Amino acid sequence: MKETHGRWPLLGAVALAPVVAGSIREPRLVPMAALLAHQTEEWVWPGGFLPWINREVLGGDEDEFPIDRRAGFIINVGFGWLLSLTALAGAKAAAPQAMLYTSHIGNAGLHLGWAARHRRYDPGLASAAVALLPVGVFGLKRLAADPEVKRSRLAGGIAAGVAFAAGMAPFFKFRLRRS
Repeated sequence: MKETHGRWPLLGAVALAPVVAGSIREPRLVPMAALLAHQTEEWVWPGGFLPWINREVLGGDEDEFPIDRRAGFIINVGFGWLLSLTALAGAKAAAPQAMLYTSHIGNAGLHLGWAARHRRYDPGLASAAVALLPVGVFGLKRLAADPEVKRSRLAGGIAAGVAFAAGMAPFFKFRLRRS
């Protein structure tokens, strides 16, 4: 059996097709569809995200450290899935949506930048380019154009997304150095 580093990636991969189908009728599901596609590429098919991020990006010696299964679950399900669901709330949840879209852009930047520097594929590259980046850019554009969205909430969400996306690697590198 393929190593998925947990059960949640399989649940996300199984949910991908119905969520994509549902997003045709309900466009507010598109952020969840993009995230599930990205997580499926990273963790299930072709997979290999934990060894890649831990060894290639963070410079560790182990497949499951400093990012382990628990951290992967918290980041992907705790933040990713929950933030993606806020798109269903519309303008009332502009801050968490802006955080999600900004972190999608940051995540795409990580994958695209690494692949360009190393001139090779990384787990999540394709979905970062065709799903996360456009969803992030158009999601922020839509929020900015919505007169019901308070500018302070939009700005707060963007700031949180930048902090989340930019702070992830330093946090895990610090964890690696402490071990």
